[in-house]
Amino acid sequence: MKFIATPVSRIIPLFIAVIIASCTPESDSLDAVRDFRPDDKYFKSGLVSLHFLTEVSPIPRVDSAYSEMIAHYNLPMDAEGAKDGTFIGASPRDAFDYSHVATITIRDEKIISVDYNEVNREGVGKEEDEAYCEEMSIAGITPAIAYPLMEKQLLEEQDLGAVDATTGATYSLYRFRFAVMVALMKANL
Repeated sequence: MKFIATPVSRIIPLFIAVIIASCTPESDSLDAVRDFRPDDKYFKSGLVSLHFLTEVSPIPRVDSAYSEMIAHYNLPMDAEGAKDGTFIGASPRDAFDYSHVATITIRDEKIISVDYNEVNREGVGKEEDEAYCEEMSIAGITPAIAYPLMEKQLLEEQDLGAVDATTGATYSLYRFRFAVMVALMKANL
């Protein structure tokens, strides 16, 4: 029997970096959505855990965790019942010090604009980072290609669950979903 495992030497630094990032003031960006489920004192922790799982788990586990969280908390996947306005959703910083940020504008219960990027502490997004995009182009996809495709799908489908992953950017899809869900929660407060 062959056993394949992710080396602990790869997981521990990621775990430590996510924990440290989760303890910084930026982690309070999720405080605004506590009122989405005010009776559940673990709601924010659940969102932080979902973000952590996205960063360190295989896609089947990530997909399962998203499905469970959406069902358990009845998280918004569209703009039905949302207020008009512009809302920003952001994740805690990941192990590579990026926050996943979505800005959506809603009018008459429709998402009329969406902008997504993964932004470092210096305010540089992966989409504009030419060196990062060049490095990722080896995989056949870059943030400058993948993010606009996800944004376009959301505007066309008006359903976050209908946005499909672009080959080579599957984890980015779940980061996109996280940030947009946070923005939608704010729109529903």
